[in-house]
Amino acid sequence: MTPEEVCREIKNDYTLFQERILEEGANAHRKFIKAILFPVMHQFSWMSPLGNKWCSILIVRYRNERKHPGIIPYLKYENLGMGIIYPKKIYSNISIIDFRPHFWKRYRERLLIPNGLDGLSFDEQIKHFFMNSGLFTIDFRKGSNKNHEGFVGYTKTGVFFGVVLEELDYLCVKTFVPVNMLFDGQVEQLNSADELRKKIMSHPDYFSGRGKLFHIMNNGFIYLDETNK
Repeated sequence: MTPEEVCREIKNDYTLFQERILEEGANAHRKFIKAILFPVMHQFSWMSPLGNKWCSILIVRYRNERKHPGIIPYLKYENLGMGIIYPKKIYSNISIIDFRPHFWKRYRERLLIPNGLDGLSFDEQIKHFFMNSGLFTIDFRKGSNKNHEGFVGYTKTGVFFGVVLEELDYLCVKTFVPVNMLFDGQVEQLNSADELRKKIMSHPDYFSGRGKLFHIMNNGFIYLDETNK
């Protein structure tokens, strides 16, 4: 399928899938509220009318997140390896983030295997990535990815690189570099991203405002955009 066909089909599915996510969130509410040890997860799958088998992870990493779990919906596919489609609300639109097979190959080679996790199944690799990455921060600035029309994504475990098809709200994640393989300048950028992550997560509206846009001003002030429903 072309990127255009993927985006159209995924967005057609996603509205119905969101309804199922809300149902599952309600079913898992008691499990999250009564949790003592964290993180806590609830996983489920759903077959769309178009025949796509969706998966979702509802995750509560911290105690104060119990009423507002993180939601990670994804669709697996195979194309010279396994990849996933991850719909994510960026600004007011649903963007399609395509974690390509090469990304997972590098994630496994550079992070999982050196840490003795080479036996993980693909589903377990997905869970490991989202469980340990924390809040993504993504740099869309021109030239941030070697002057390509691309982006750099910062996580707690490393950096991922990709390209953007702006007209489709389609982000293609191509590769992953763990913290111990970064250059000095990249480490500085990762540390800055980590400070930004902490600042956003300490915002009083962070947990209740998930799915909305946090604006970051030049003076470092952060505010929640209430127009982004």
